[in-house]
Amino acid sequence: MTAGVVLAHGAFHGPWCWERVQECLRDMGIAVHASDLCRPTTAEDIAAFQAEVSGMREHLGGQGPVVAVGHSLGGLSISGLDPATVDHLVYLAAILPGDESGEENPPDVAEAVIAENFFPALEHGEDGYSSVKPGAAGDLFYHDCTPEDVAWAESQLRPQPLGQAPYSFARAAWRDVESTYIVCADDHTLTAEFQRTCAGLVGNSVVMEGSHSPMLAQPKAVAAVIAQAAGQ
Repeated sequence: MTAGVVLAHGAFHGPWCWERVQECLRDMGIAVHASDLCRPTTAEDIAAFQAEVSGMREHLGGQGPVVAVGHSLGGLSISGLDPATVDHLVYLAAILPGDESGEENPPDVAEAVIAENFFPALEHGEDGYSSVKPGAAGDLFYHDCTPEDVAWAESQLRPQPLGQAPYSFARAAWRDVESTYIVCADDHTLTAEFQRTCAGLVGNSVVMEGSHSPMLAQPKAVAAVIAQAAGQ
Protein backbone atom coordinates (compact mmCIF):
# COMPACT_ATOMS: atom_id res chain seq x y z
CA MET A 1 0.00 0.00 0.00
CA THR A 2 1.38 3.39 -0.97
CA ALA A 3 1.67 5.95 1.79
CA GLY A 4 1.81 9.73 1.50
CA VAL A 5 3.84 12.22 3.51
CA VAL A 6 3.46 16.00 3.70
CA LEU A 7 6.32 17.96 5.27
CA ALA A 8 6.14 21.29 7.13
CA HIS A 9 9.41 23.19 7.57
CA GLY A 10 10.37 25.40 10.49
CA ALA A 11 10.96 29.13 10.83
CA PHE A 12 13.30 30.83 8.34
CA HIS A 13 13.41 27.67 6.21
CA GLY A 14 11.55 26.43 3.14
CA PRO A 15 10.83 23.20 1.23
CA TRP A 16 14.53 22.98 0.29
CA CYS A 17 15.48 21.71 3.76
CA TRP A 18 13.57 18.45 3.13
CA GLU A 19 15.26 17.54 -0.17
CA ARG A 20 17.37 14.70 1.26
CA VAL A 21 14.53 13.23 3.30
CA GLN A 22 12.24 13.41 0.27
CA GLU A 23 14.78 11.49 -1.81
CA CYS A 24 14.98 8.77 0.85
CA LEU A 25 11.20 8.47 1.10
CA ARG A 26 10.74 8.31 -2.66
CA ASP A 27 13.32 5.52 -2.81
CA MET A 28 11.01 3.63 -0.43
CA GLY A 29 8.07 4.15 -2.77
CA ILE A 30 6.39 6.74 -0.54
CA ALA A 31 4.65 9.74 -2.10
CA VAL A 32 5.95 12.96 -0.53
CA HIS A 33 5.37 16.70 -0.78
CA ALA A 34 7.18 19.53 1.02
CA SER A 35 5.03 22.57 1.77
CA ASP A 36 6.11 26.20 1.51
CA LEU A 37 4.91 27.91 4.70
CA CYS A 38 5.84 31.51 5.37
CA ARG A 39 2.56 33.44 5.35
CA PRO A 40 1.81 36.45 7.55
CA THR A 41 -0.21 34.38 10.03
CA THR A 42 -0.17 30.85 11.41
CA ALA A 43 -3.84 30.50 10.50
CA GLU A 44 -2.99 31.06 6.83
CA ASP A 45 -0.17 28.52 6.96
CA ILE A 46 -2.43 25.95 8.60
CA ALA A 47 -5.12 26.45 5.96
CA ALA A 48 -2.59 26.01 3.16
CA PHE A 49 -1.06 22.96 4.81
CA GLN A 50 -4.50 21.42 5.35
CA ALA A 51 -5.25 21.80 1.64
CA GLU A 52 -2.03 19.98 0.77
CA VAL A 53 -2.68 17.16 3.23
CA SER A 54 -6.19 16.74 1.83
CA GLY A 55 -4.69 16.82 -1.66
CA MET A 56 -2.27 14.03 -0.75
CA ARG A 57 -5.16 11.87 0.48
CA GLU A 58 -6.97 12.48 -2.81
CA HIS A 59 -3.77 11.63 -4.72
CA LEU A 60 -3.68 8.29 -2.91
CA GLY A 61 -7.31 7.62 -3.75
CA GLY A 62 -8.17 7.56 -0.07
CA GLN A 63 -6.37 4.20 0.29
CA GLY A 64 -2.97 4.85 1.77
CA PRO A 65 -2.07 6.33 5.16
CA VAL A 66 -1.15 10.02 5.20
CA VAL A 67 1.58 11.25 7.56
CA ALA A 68 2.18 14.91 8.36
CA VAL A 69 5.63 15.91 9.59
CA GLY A 70 6.42 19.21 11.28
CA HIS A 71 9.90 20.52 12.07
CA SER A 72 10.32 23.22 14.71
CA LEU A 73 7.68 25.93 14.06
CA GLY A 74 6.07 23.49 11.61
CA GLY A 75 4.66 21.74 14.65
CA LEU A 76 1.97 24.40 14.66
CA SER A 77 0.89 23.60 11.11
CA ILE A 78 0.50 19.87 11.70
CA SER A 79 -1.28 20.50 15.00
CA GLY A 80 -3.97 22.51 13.23
CA LEU A 81 -5.00 19.69 10.90
CA ASP A 82 -8.43 18.09 10.83
CA PRO A 83 -7.80 14.73 12.55
CA ALA A 84 -10.04 13.00 10.01
CA THR A 85 -7.61 13.87 7.19
CA VAL A 86 -4.33 12.51 8.61
CA ASP A 87 -3.27 9.16 10.06
CA HIS A 88 -0.05 10.01 11.91
CA LEU A 89 1.77 13.14 13.02
CA VAL A 90 5.56 13.30 13.37
CA TYR A 91 7.05 16.17 15.40
CA LEU A 92 10.73 16.71 14.59
CA ALA A 93 12.31 18.86 17.31
CA ALA A 94 9.05 20.75 17.00
CA ILE A 95 6.74 23.00 18.92
CA LEU A 96 3.99 20.87 20.43
CA PRO A 97 1.29 23.44 21.14
CA GLY A 98 -1.05 23.31 24.06
CA ASP A 99 -4.76 23.94 23.68
CA GLU A 100 -7.95 24.78 25.53
CA SER A 101 -9.10 21.18 25.97
CA GLY A 102 -8.46 21.24 29.69
CA GLU A 103 -6.01 18.32 29.41
CA GLU A 104 -2.32 18.37 30.30
CA ASN A 105 -0.32 20.80 28.15
CA PRO A 106 3.40 21.05 27.36
CA PRO A 107 5.34 24.02 28.78
CA ASP A 108 4.88 27.40 27.14
CA VAL A 109 7.31 27.42 24.21
CA ALA A 110 8.49 30.94 25.08
CA GLU A 111 10.05 29.41 28.17
CA ALA A 112 11.39 26.38 26.31
CA VAL A 113 13.41 28.19 23.64
CA ILE A 114 17.05 28.63 24.65
CA ALA A 115 16.81 32.41 24.97
CA GLU A 116 20.50 33.12 25.52
CA ASN A 117 21.31 31.41 22.24
CA PHE A 118 18.22 31.86 20.08
CA PHE A 119 16.99 35.41 20.47
CA PRO A 120 20.39 37.17 20.30
CA ALA A 121 20.94 35.38 16.97
CA LEU A 122 17.99 37.22 15.42
CA GLU A 123 17.50 40.69 14.01
CA HIS A 124 14.05 42.20 13.73
CA GLY A 125 12.71 44.34 10.92
CA GLU A 126 10.12 47.08 11.21
CA ASP A 127 7.81 45.03 8.97
CA GLY A 128 7.35 42.41 11.71
CA TYR A 129 9.66 39.89 10.06
CA SER A 130 12.73 38.51 11.83
CA SER A 131 15.93 37.15 10.29
CA VAL A 132 18.86 35.09 11.49
CA LYS A 133 21.99 37.22 11.74
CA PRO A 134 24.72 36.38 9.21
CA GLY A 135 26.97 33.64 10.54
CA ALA A 136 24.67 32.68 13.43
CA ALA A 137 22.73 29.82 11.84
CA GLY A 138 25.57 27.32 11.96
CA ASP A 139 25.60 27.09 15.75
CA LEU A 140 21.87 27.64 16.06
CA PHE A 141 20.61 25.01 13.63
CA TYR A 142 23.40 23.03 11.97
CA HIS A 143 26.35 22.48 14.31
CA ASP A 144 26.74 18.81 13.30
CA CYS A 145 26.53 19.51 9.55
CA THR A 146 29.47 19.91 7.18
CA PRO A 147 30.77 23.44 6.51
CA GLU A 148 29.50 23.10 2.96
CA ASP A 149 26.02 22.20 4.16
CA VAL A 150 26.01 25.05 6.65
CA ALA A 151 26.95 27.54 3.94
CA TRP A 152 24.32 26.14 1.58
CA ALA A 153 21.58 26.20 4.22
CA GLU A 154 22.45 29.71 5.41
CA SER A 155 22.19 30.97 1.85
CA GLN A 156 18.60 29.68 1.68
CA LEU A 157 17.26 31.19 4.91
CA ARG A 158 14.62 33.91 4.68
CA PRO A 159 12.84 36.35 7.04
CA GLN A 160 10.00 34.93 9.11
CA PRO A 161 6.99 36.69 10.70
CA LEU A 162 7.55 35.27 14.18
CA GLY A 163 4.81 37.50 15.57
CA GLN A 164 2.33 34.97 14.16
CA ALA A 165 3.21 32.50 16.92
CA PRO A 166 2.17 31.17 19.36
CA TYR A 167 -1.19 30.15 17.99
CA SER A 168 -4.25 29.28 20.07
CA PHE A 169 -5.94 25.92 19.49
CA ALA A 170 -9.29 24.79 20.82
CA ARG A 171 -7.99 21.24 20.52
CA ALA A 172 -4.67 20.36 18.90
CA ALA A 173 -4.62 17.46 16.44
CA TRP A 174 -2.07 15.52 18.48
CA ARG A 175 -4.80 14.86 21.05
CA ASP A 176 -6.69 12.70 18.56
CA VAL A 177 -4.12 11.48 16.00
CA GLU A 178 -1.40 8.95 16.73
CA SER A 179 1.82 10.93 17.00
CA THR A 180 5.57 10.44 17.25
CA TYR A 181 8.02 12.98 18.66
CA ILE A 182 11.66 12.96 17.51
CA VAL A 183 13.85 14.43 20.26
CA CYS A 184 17.11 16.02 19.12
CA ALA A 185 19.34 15.53 22.14
CA ASP A 186 21.97 18.18 21.29
CA ASP A 187 19.57 20.83 19.98
CA HIS A 188 20.75 24.43 20.34
CA THR A 189 17.31 25.90 19.63
CA LEU A 190 14.71 23.95 21.63
CA THR A 191 15.85 22.41 24.88
CA ALA A 192 16.02 18.63 25.05
CA GLU A 193 14.05 18.87 28.30
CA PHE A 194 11.16 20.56 26.50
CA GLN A 195 11.30 18.00 23.71
CA ARG A 196 11.26 15.07 26.13
CA THR A 197 8.22 16.55 27.87
CA CYS A 198 6.47 16.78 24.50
CA ALA A 199 7.48 13.22 23.66
CA GLY A 200 5.93 12.01 26.89
CA LEU A 201 2.63 13.67 26.02
CA VAL A 202 2.27 12.12 22.56
CA GLY A 203 3.32 8.62 23.61
CA ASN A 204 5.69 7.56 20.80
CA SER A 205 9.21 8.94 20.77
CA VAL A 206 12.62 8.55 19.17
CA VAL A 207 15.84 10.19 20.38
CA MET A 208 18.46 11.33 17.86
CA GLU A 209 21.85 12.59 18.90
CA GLY A 210 22.58 15.82 17.10
CA SER A 211 21.43 19.28 16.16
CA HIS A 212 18.11 20.94 15.47
CA SER A 213 18.31 19.90 11.81
CA PRO A 214 18.65 16.12 11.39
CA MET A 215 16.84 16.37 8.06
CA LEU A 216 20.19 17.72 6.79
CA ALA A 217 22.63 15.83 9.03
CA GLN A 218 20.77 12.50 9.32
CA PRO A 219 18.20 12.33 6.50
CA LYS A 220 18.14 8.52 6.32
CA ALA A 221 17.39 8.26 10.04
CA VAL A 222 14.61 10.85 9.79
CA ALA A 223 13.14 9.11 6.75
CA ALA A 224 13.19 5.77 8.58
CA VAL A 225 11.10 7.16 11.45
CA ILE A 226 8.63 8.71 9.01
CA ALA A 227 8.39 5.47 7.04
CA GLN A 228 7.67 3.54 10.21
CA ALA A 229 4.92 6.01 11.09
CA ALA A 230 3.51 5.38 7.61
CA GLY A 231 3.51 1.64 8.20
CA GLN A 232 6.26 1.01 5.65
